[in-house]
Amino acid sequence: MRQVIPIGVLGVLVMVAGCKATAVLPDSLELLPKREQLIRLSMDLRGIHPTEAELESFEKSDDSDAMWSDFTDQWIADDAFIPRMKELFNQRYLVRNGQTYFDPSEAGLGGIDERTLADDVANEPLALLEYTIQNELPYSYMVTATHTMANPDLAKFWGIDYPADANGGWVPAQYTDGRPEAGMLTMTTTWQKYPSMGGNANRHRANAISKMFLCDDYLSRPIVLNRAAVDQLTISPEEAINTNPGCQACHLSLDPMAGNFFGFFNYDALEGLAATKYRPENEEEWRYYSGKEPGYYGDPTGNIPEFGHALAKDSRFADCAVRTVWEGLTQRDMVDEDWPEVSVHRQVFDDTDQNIKEVVRSIVNSDEYKAESAHDPGLNDRLAGRKTVSPEQLSSLINQVTGYTWLFDGRDGLKNGSLGLPVLAGGIDGDFVTNRSYVPSVGTVYVQERIGQAAAYYVATHDLDPGRTDDAKLLNLVTINDTPSSAPDAFTQQIQSLYLNITGVPLAADATEPAELMQLWTSQYSVDASPTNAWAGVVSAVLRDPRVIFY
Repeated sequence: MRQVIPIGVLGVLVMVAGCKATAVLPDSLELLPKREQLIRLSMDLRGIHPTEAELESFEKSDDSDAMWSDFTDQWIADDAFIPRMKELFNQRYLVRNGQTYFDPSEAGLGGIDERTLADDVANEPLALLEYTIQNELPYSYMVTATHTMANPDLAKFWGIDYPADANGGWVPAQYTDGRPEAGMLTMTTTWQKYPSMGGNANRHRANAISKMFLCDDYLSRPIVLNRAAVDQLTISPEEAINTNPGCQACHLSLDPMAGNFFGFFNYDALEGLAATKYRPENEEEWRYYSGKEPGYYGDPTGNIPEFGHALAKDSRFADCAVRTVWEGLTQRDMVDEDWPEVSVHRQVFDDTDQNIKEVVRSIVNSDEYKAESAHDPGLNDRLAGRKTVSPEQLSSLINQVTGYTWLFDGRDGLKNGSLGLPVLAGGIDGDFVTNRSYVPSVGTVYVQERIGQAAAYYVATHDLDPGRTDDAKLLNLVTINDTPSSAPDAFTQQIQSLYLNITGVPLAADATEPAELMQLWTSQYSVDASPTNAWAGVVSAVLRDPRVIFY
């Protein structure tokens, strides 16, 4: 069992004409309560909770399926949807690592904040993802687009022709070094993140493509080598690779893929930004390294765009795209037993011309997505019943309910990896930590505690300010002069309101939290006679409720 409350999916699927799977039998699943279903949907699509009005209307609706569909459409159209998709796909691409790779001063950007430029560098492929999703282009556009994406700073840094009529934002743009463009396959950011030098001969890059777009890591494949083969590898690696059957099991397909990228291969160790340029004169260097002609699984490719189109036609390309979205939205690591469920969404992907929005709709509209548990014991143990917020979701949720953002030198500490807080909270850094943790750790709880304390103090000082002219963030039922003795009903109602606004779930009528937190308020007040500090302690306690990090 992976988390606190296990969740399952389909126990039985049946097949109909055309081998298309139908929905799971309804009696094989136990669904979340309707309120919690809607919280899950909003957290996954926007990173925030629904409003109380939305939750109440959904709970009371006689046609919850239609309302669910309406909310799905509304939240997919929300500005927060694309950042959520970038977050999910970055778990596959791993480009957000805080690196600029080279000194910005080489490109005349000496005065720029390198952390800002690092964000721009990482956003090159993710901006193409945004462009693809927003314009409802097929996902294959990620490897077939005849342009990259740039803003003015990245254009200057990487040598990209930024359109003169652009408004300063992220727009389609062209490299100026004559490279053949094929989306992510020809971005400087991609190949600085996944470099290759010397005898590696672009094999690292070929494997990176396989991992990102086929969900197939060559390094995870089992390899059996006898002692003679090991000795041969130490003496003549290329000869062993080309003649040993154990090596050829991988290199027969890997090396032709690698052969497509020698224009990016700086074997003579060029330094600085010069190493980022495409070099057509190196395109034939495969002859002197692997000796394997550029191709894709037996089909020759004349250039990188041809390779991109061949890659996009591989059925595993579509499988991997759907798997990336499905794993991100369900927080499940796909195994063979999950394919019957995932294949339903894969069919939608095909039927909608690889539309990412439609795959998301398919996943969140399924009963499996809404389930709290399954009757099948194996599935029930394998699947998560409560999902865990990512660092980005935690930041967005705290900001929604309190108005507070945990800033460090102007940067959101949970959305920017420069301080390591996302990793501490279970996230990734793109280099050393490459898999999200869905099991809360001491670090997760510590981060929740500290951001909760900071946000609570922000709320208390704002809301209890006698001179405040705007609306209260949370403390709208008490004043700075109220105490548990003078206004016990107001305190009780305020604490109940805190739980409802922060967790999205109302306290039970017989809940003990109001009495316990009034005691906490009294104890805190006895230390320094500060109502502000006392209320900060109460709000902090509610912000540390497990329902803030589970949904």
